[in-house]
Amino acid sequence: MNALKKIFLVMNSLVIAIVVWITYLPALKIQFYDGWWYLVWSATMDLPRYLTQFLDPANITQGYRPVQGLYMYLLYHLFGFNPDGYHWAHNLLHAANAILLFLIVGTLSARWRMAFVAALIYAVLPNYSLAVFWHAVVDPLAGFFYLLTILLWTRFLDTRRARDYAVAFCAFVLALFSKEIAIFLPLFLFLIEWWFYRVPPNLRALAPRYAPFLLACIPYLWLVYQVQSRGEFVGQFGFRIGPHMLNNLIPYAAVLAFPWFTELPTDSLAYVWLALVAAAYVGVMIYTRSAILLLLALFAVLNIAPLLGFPLDYFHPRYLYLSTISSAIVLAVLFERLWSIIGARRVAGAAVAFLVGLVALVSSAQVAESAAGLAEYTRQIRVPFRDIARARPTFPPNSYVYFVYSPFTSFWDFEGLFFARYGQNVKVNATDLGSPANWRQYDHAYVYYFDSTGKPIEIGVDKDGITAVNPALPARLQIPIVLEQYQTPTTRLERGKALVVILNWRATEKIERDYSVFAHLVDGKGNLIAEYNGPPINGKAPTSRWDPHRTIVDAAVLRLAGDAPIGDDYRLEIGMYDLETLERLSFVDVDGTPIADKIVIGSFRIER
Repeated sequence: MNALKKIFLVMNSLVIAIVVWITYLPALKIQFYDGWWYLVWSATMDLPRYLTQFLDPANITQGYRPVQGLYMYLLYHLFGFNPDGYHWAHNLLHAANAILLFLIVGTLSARWRMAFVAALIYAVLPNYSLAVFWHAVVDPLAGFFYLLTILLWTRFLDTRRARDYAVAFCAFVLALFSKEIAIFLPLFLFLIEWWFYRVPPNLRALAPRYAPFLLACIPYLWLVYQVQSRGEFVGQFGFRIGPHMLNNLIPYAAVLAFPWFTELPTDSLAYVWLALVAAAYVGVMIYTRSAILLLLALFAVLNIAPLLGFPLDYFHPRYLYLSTISSAIVLAVLFERLWSIIGARRVAGAAVAFLVGLVALVSSAQVAESAAGLAEYTRQIRVPFRDIARARPTFPPNSYVYFVYSPFTSFWDFEGLFFARYGQNVKVNATDLGSPANWRQYDHAYVYYFDSTGKPIEIGVDKDGITAVNPALPARLQIPIVLEQYQTPTTRLERGKALVVILNWRATEKIERDYSVFAHLVDGKGNLIAEYNGPPINGKAPTSRWDPHRTIVDAAVLRLAGDAPIGDDYRLEIGMYDLETLERLSFVDVDGTPIADKIVIGSFRIER
């Protein structure tokens, strides 16, 4: 490579990096959200334990991605809980990926202007921007090793040196252990050699070259199966292979046809546009017999293929981080074609260059808008925690906090925020998790519910608070549902605050209908003082969806009026009723004989 070409490549790469830096500079306003577990594990585990966490498939509930685990461990020990460092790392990876795309397209096509335009457009397209904003997303890291493998493979095909082959293979292994989509890399390496280097497929000649890649996939696929067969997303969303995958492909294809969508396209015009683009694309591909267009289509589809088995509830354009490369290259080809037709005229050529710049500018503006929206979201999820931290600069040792139906901030964010502020001194739990409260196992426990403005209200747990219950628990209803346990933080209630009760239900069989829960605070004469009526878990767990023998952790928040009568003869009545008929369900004895239409818990005292 001569000196002028090196300067050309360096200068173009520098321009691409600067464009990425400017485009994603607004990401520095985004705080951490979700994905806190990487930071918590990095802070609490030594390196051998941390490696075990990411290498042993028994410990993993999502993808088998140990390279991502090491990446997050490194970032934590460099930047701690400073999100800016993570954003700089992600932005750097994204810039590197755009530069790798520039080098790959230029190497394979020898059209460096087109390669630069493709990389420039890819660098700023907004559809996948969340993948760059979000510290816990692996796509920029996986994309780096994915594209690096392709570039190093082209170098091997040029030199045929064993050293270059070994380096390309190492990059492939890193890509494979970064994200599952790398299993398709051997196919693309083969197609590049066949279609760009004109090497005819010869099994005897090619088998030794590709066998190591395929052999590496075998143990990896076994590890992936071990994880996904009991994985969190597979269990939560349900993965299956079938014709529905083609239907699920359509919205992803709509985003690729118009890569300025940042959410699921719902406008019918988006799908009309997709139909027009798809018809034109297939028509040109068939008419010109273009292997390149076929390769780009395969690249776009296969890199999202593992997602297509999930329902569309799992849809997000960020998963198109690599697939969007195909869209960027097609746009660059169109600009190059337009340039070749009218670019000889100075004014017309300037117009094409202006159009490319306009696309980049509009895309960058949309990325900035998305960053501003996400920054505001991450600010809002911190508001409840900020209120708590101001009221409690410290917590006593062995403290426990339990959040009831947080309207905005998830358990995972609360857990991460508490860990970053208080360390391991505070255990966090929430109704989000569906796990038993068990707050009296700790020396100091606090329950937080939320008022109508979303402000957290603290209730201290009375460790010795004792209530009587009748009938005794577990108590069985006339339908196959059992109330196994209840918990209240205290028997001393305050005017203007709330009584919180946690109810552990369990269905012994499949429930066909939906029933609602009632919790009524009454005085000694049976007068209603405060009440809660509604479906379990605020409507998120209708009884018809309960899995048999699974404990459902429900919560009822009974808000007391500011002028509630002061006294000490209050009791809590709990049960279920049919929403259609308003008829209460009976609790029954072992013989099925009705004994009561409510559980009575007492007694409670209202103070102040």
